[in-house]
Amino acid sequence: MITTTRLSRVCLALAGISPFVLTGCQTLPTGDVATSPDRLPPTLVMPSRPAMADDWSDGLPVIYNQVAGCLNADPTPPARVVDAGQNGDGQIVIDMMGDSGSYMRCVSDPSGKSKPVLFDQAVPDNVPGPVYTATPYPPPKSPNATICYEHLPVLDKTGWQLGWLSYALKQGQCSDRTVAHP
Repeated sequence: MITTTRLSRVCLALAGISPFVLTGCQTLPTGDVATSPDRLPPTLVMPSRPAMADDWSDGLPVIYNQVAGCLNADPTPPARVVDAGQNGDGQIVIDMMGDSGSYMRCVSDPSGKSKPVLFDQAVPDNVPGPVYTATPYPPPKSPNATICYEHLPVLDKTGWQLGWLSYALKQGQCSDRTVAHP
């Protein structure tokens, strides 16, 4: 799991000490918005999600552009985001897992101006979840019927589906609706 400073706390702290414009907790230098409004993340319609103690996807509306940039930079798609947050230097850190079992860490600058940097990583013992999969790729599937996911669509404000958030369900909570068959 990434050691993160929760984005909401960072945004609130920056609002009081920095000449930034706050747009739904998205921090952008004042000139950036006027000259490059395309740098703003889309307005996401987040689904109702299961309560988790440390759900990295709470920050997805703020770091969506960095997540999309990292997923696009992965040389072996489809990759799925399994953890994300902000490190002590203010960089956005995104952990991704590929279908082939590859595990990469992507570091992106918070403004989204620079190209993301990818690093190979060892697969951790425990992936905290949820898993974000960008469209057009399907959400994760499990060959084991006792392991299943609840797949929730992530939409932009126009209703366009951007991806899926998938939450692992505990054994006994699986149904025909939630089991993703290979």
